[in-house]
Amino acid sequence: METMRQMVSSILCTWLIVFFAVDAVDAVDTLGTVACEGRYKHHLQGVCRDGQGSLYWSFTTALVKSDAEGRVVKKIDVASHHGDLCHVAGRIYVAVNYGQFNDPAGNASNEVIVYDARTLVETDRYKTPEVKHGAGGIAFHDGKFLVVGGLPDGVQENYLYEYDMKFVYKKRHVIDSGWTRLGIQAATFADGKWWFGCYGNTLLKVSVDYEVLGRYQFDCGFGIEQAPGGGLLTASGVCSGDAGCSGAIDHRLTQSMIGKQVVQPLTRIGFGSCIKQQNPAPLFSDILKYDPELFLYIGDNIYGDSEDMAVLRAKYKVLGEKAGFRKLQESAVVLATWDDHDYGVNDGGAGYKQRVASQQLFSQFWNDVPDSPRRARAGVYDAHVFGPPGQRVQIILLDTRYFRSDLKKAERRVGGPYYPNDDPQATMLGAAQWKWLEQQLRVPAEIRLVASSIQLVPTAAGQETWANLPLERTRFMKLVAKTKANGLFVISGDRHWSDFSRTTMDVPYPLYDFTSSSINQLHARGTPTDNPHRLLDRTFHKENFGTIDIDWSGDDPKITVSIVDLNGQQQMSHAFHLSELHPSSELPGDK
Repeated sequence: METMRQMVSSILCTWLIVFFAVDAVDAVDTLGTVACEGRYKHHLQGVCRDGQGSLYWSFTTALVKSDAEGRVVKKIDVASHHGDLCHVAGRIYVAVNYGQFNDPAGNASNEVIVYDARTLVETDRYKTPEVKHGAGGIAFHDGKFLVVGGLPDGVQENYLYEYDMKFVYKKRHVIDSGWTRLGIQAATFADGKWWFGCYGNTLLKVSVDYEVLGRYQFDCGFGIEQAPGGGLLTASGVCSGDAGCSGAIDHRLTQSMIGKQVVQPLTRIGFGSCIKQQNPAPLFSDILKYDPELFLYIGDNIYGDSEDMAVLRAKYKVLGEKAGFRKLQESAVVLATWDDHDYGVNDGGAGYKQRVASQQLFSQFWNDVPDSPRRARAGVYDAHVFGPPGQRVQIILLDTRYFRSDLKKAERRVGGPYYPNDDPQATMLGAAQWKWLEQQLRVPAEIRLVASSIQLVPTAAGQETWANLPLERTRFMKLVAKTKANGLFVISGDRHWSDFSRTTMDVPYPLYDFTSSSINQLHARGTPTDNPHRLLDRTFHKENFGTIDIDWSGDDPKITVSIVDLNGQQQMSHAFHLSELHPSSELPGDK
C-alpha cells in the first residue's frame, strides 16, 4: 500500500504536472518564489499569467513579459500609471489611471489598454469614466470584466464596475467591505471567488454574487492572480532609491485547500511542544525518520517571553533556520497553535498587552494562508478535516491564551501557585471560541483530535491546567456530549514531561488526554505532579515527541498513541479502537 508520504509527494507532483502541462506548459513553481528579472523605475502594480508559461508584470511605467522563472522575454515603456492587469484570450488588459486617483470629486481619468500577449503590441483602448475615483485593479470571469480602484478617505464600502467583453458598461456593484486604504488595488477570480487586494494588509474574499465572505490581514496590494492547480499567486515588491524597484510572486494555498493536501486517509500524525529555539534540537531527526504525514506543534514553539515584537521575531527566525525544522516543513503538512511562551508572556492570558501584535507575527511565521480565519479574528484557534468520507480526521487547534481569564494564585504547591477558580465569569476560551468549537464538533468526521496547549484531563496540582477553571473544563465535557461528537481525544503539551490521562467523568465515553513535552526543553525537577487520571504507571521526562498511528484496515479502526525518545524508541504507548470513543462504549470505572 502506498505510504502517505508518497501520496503527499504525489499531490505535489500533480500540482507540478498541472503547472508544467496544463494550458501548454504553465511552468510556475508551486512551492517557491519567482522574482522578475531586473529593476524598474516605479513599483509593481499587478501580475497575471497566460496559461502558456509566461508571466506579465506591470511596473507603473513598464510592462514586462517574463518566462515562468522570471527571465524577461520582452518589456516596453508605458504611460503612467499602468495598474493591475489580467490575461484573456491572448490579450493583456491593463487598468490605467492618468491622475487624480482617490479624488473626492470623482474627476479621475482612466481607461483599459489592451496588448497582444505575444508581442506586447497595443491593440485597443477602452474608456472607463464610470470608475470616477481612479482605476486600479482589473479581473475577468464568465464573460465579464470587473474594474476596481481608488476611493476618497473615509468611504466604508468598495465599488466594482462591471463591463462586458467589448467594454460596454453594465453595472456598479457595491460591496460592504468596510474601509480600505485607497480602495482596491489588485483583483482576480480564483477558486470560485473574487479576491481583491488593498494597499497595506487587507485582502477581501467576495462571492460570485458580490457578498463579502471574508476580510483578512494579508498584503497582496501589489498583485494577485489565480494560481494553476488552485490557490493564489500573490505579488510583492521593494523599491530602494537609485537601485529601482523589484517584483516577485509566491504561490499560496487557500483555506479550503489545506485539508485537501492529503487525499488519502491519514495514518501517521506527529505532535510535540516546547522548543528552546537557541538550543540544539536533535529530536527533529527522529521526527523526520517517523515520517509523519501531518505534524502538530502544540505550543511553546519558541520561548519569546517579551512585549517587544522584534524579540519574538528574532526568536522565530532562529527556529525557522533550524535544518530539521525546515525539512519537516517540506515533508509534512504542519499546523500549529501557541502556548504562553510563544504567546509572549509566561503563564499569560487575556491581559497580555501585545496579544494582537503577537498573533500577527504568529500568522506570518506559520505562513497562514491568505484567507485563514486567523488573519481575520482574534485568537489562533483553527480547524481542518483531512481524508475521504468514512476516514475523516478533524484537527481542532484551541487557543488557551488569548481569552483566558486571570488565574487564582495562592501558596505554591509542587506544580506551581495556581488553584481552582469557580467564578462563573472566568473563561478559558472566550465566548467566540466556545461558539466556534460547538460548530466544529458538529462537523462530520470519524476521528476528532483536539489540540490544547495545556492539559485538559489532569486535576489541578498548582500547574496550569483546565482544572484551574473547573467550570470551563466541565463545559468542554458537556459540549462533547451535547454535540454527540464521537471519536474525540485530546493532545497537549506544556509540562516538560509526557503523561497519558483518561477520564469518564462528565463525558459520554472515555476521554483521553495524551501529553507530549518537550522537544528540547527538559524539566529540571523530573518529578511529575499528582494526577489521579493517569493512565499508565509512568511518565517520561527526556526529549520526546508524540505519534498517532491510525490503522483503518478493519471494521473498527485502531489508534495507537506513543511517546518516542531521542533514539527513536517508544517510551510510552497506548492503543484503543475507535468504537471506544462512542457513547455506546461500555465504561469501566473512572481512572
